[in-house]
Amino acid sequence: MEIANQMHTISKGTTRLGVINHTLNYYPAYLGYASDYTWPISREMRAPGFNNNLKRFTADIVPFYDLFHFHFGKTLTLNHADLDVIKHQRKGMIMHHWGSEVRLLSTARKTNPYAKVKIEDEKMLKQNLAFLSGKIPHCIVADEEMYQYVKDYYQKVSIVPLMIDLQKYKPPEVSRPVQNRPLKIVHAPTSPEIKGTSHVVNAIDKLKSEYSFEFTLIQKMSHEQARQEYQKADLVIDQLHIGSYGLLAVESMAMGKPVICWISDYMKEKYPSDLPLISANPDSIENTLRNLLQHPEQLEEIGQKSRIYTEEHHDMIKNSQQILHIYEEELSANDLS
Repeated sequence: MEIANQMHTISKGTTRLGVINHTLNYYPAYLGYASDYTWPISREMRAPGFNNNLKRFTADIVPFYDLFHFHFGKTLTLNHADLDVIKHQRKGMIMHHWGSEVRLLSTARKTNPYAKVKIEDEKMLKQNLAFLSGKIPHCIVADEEMYQYVKDYYQKVSIVPLMIDLQKYKPPEVSRPVQNRPLKIVHAPTSPEIKGTSHVVNAIDKLKSEYSFEFTLIQKMSHEQARQEYQKADLVIDQLHIGSYGLLAVESMAMGKPVICWISDYMKEKYPSDLPLISANPDSIENTLRNLLQHPEQLEEIGQKSRIYTEEHHDMIKNSQQILHIYEEELSANDLS
């Protein structure tokens, strides 16, 4: 499963470092992320015997690869029978966890009073974690917010920050001074409930009577269409519940855009000290926006710092080097180096 274009970006980055790899996405979405191979199994997965087709597919391809890098708790078969096949042939395996498939509300609320989750069945989430970590000893997560959910399950957990191709995301060549014109504010929720969209819209509606600005809610656009809208923005609003930032924030910062996102006190201590995000939660979003509308001159400097931050912490090549090191460790552990 492709999440936030990270499977494709990791593949692209590690390919530049000399790795031969291919990506396969079973769950393509409207965002239109690229993949070497796409097999939309949702059309077939209820058909009798379909899992046997996936087992045969596994048997066919395992001999050709040294390592399998899985994402979002998904593997090559519906019941994870492929994991025993891969292990039997002494191939490496890594699971990359991204969010709702492991996020436990009871754990999240210990450090984040605004936490929300997509999946509330913690028994199921824990069972899945226990099963996968029993088959795959090593997992990767993007930050310490994710680390807290998986650390008690996997033998080894590596933290590799989100990554983007910085050549594709650049600040505009001609900057538009924000003084004496309406600000353009953008919010792009893939999951409105989790992103806190209702709080954003309520705050925007209240402020419209006080200030002149443009607000765009981006939904159901392809990733490329949305990226063009972010490029036009003066301010981007990300998520107000999770307590950490995601791909929208990274892409926007790389384009030199100031970003509003709720960063919990717990995560403030975990992220690099130069994080330039403007932190706001459902209770503070209105006042945060009001301050920025009253003092738009501060946005330019935040945007400049945002680009520098992504160059330091989210560069595809830098972070793919971390991935490559993990691959080499796994191959060595399986006597495949």
